[in-house]
Amino acid sequence: MNELNIHYWSHGPHYQFRDSIVFITWRLAGTLPSHILKLFRQLTSEQDNQEKTRDLQNIKQETPSLFKLYQEYDLELAKWNDPGFSLNEERLARIITCALHYHEGKKYELHAYCVMSNHVHLLIRALKRDNENYYHIADLLQALKRYTANEINKRLGKSGNLWDDYYFDRIIRNEQYYHNVVNYILMNPVAAGLVKHPEDWRDSYYNPEFLRR
Repeated sequence: MNELNIHYWSHGPHYQFRDSIVFITWRLAGTLPSHILKLFRQLTSEQDNQEKTRDLQNIKQETPSLFKLYQEYDLELAKWNDPGFSLNEERLARIITCALHYHEGKKYELHAYCVMSNHVHLLIRALKRDNENYYHIADLLQALKRYTANEINKRLGKSGNLWDDYYFDRIIRNEQYYHNVVNYILMNPVAAGLVKHPEDWRDSYYNPEFLRR
């Protein structure tokens, strides 16, 4: 098995293998409606319990019940209209998408992403920063969130936390799961009823070269 790194950032442990592709979701800070907050608490509680008891040899195995709960939470989140602004305003979405592409091919492979009104989906694989060590996913995400928060707050004339500390992450375990996650990311606006076809959504991306590997 490839070397395993465990990083503690925001909510609970986050696992990263040297060559792992990781699916990540994070959202805006703020008070969630009660029904979404209930799902969020169930999700984080179940994820915590699984991480505590998980055998490291099975760390790449996705738990269907956990991801099903995540999908329910994510769909409800997509339907929730965040008060005041949307990340899909062109001036704000551009900050996020440009930041995601900035280190593409330098610090990580950028496989896919989708910016929704109040959350972001991202699929990346960290690259080597020297002959031995890989960039840490947790550090890359922290930098992305910090930069985009500062820039978006400037545009909005706001201050304080823009992003919630918690993020959801899953290691891609096989080719079929990879294709399922890419499809899930690109179909998120369709599932939320925002467009009829994934290609109609301006704020999403995937690199077909990785799909063909």
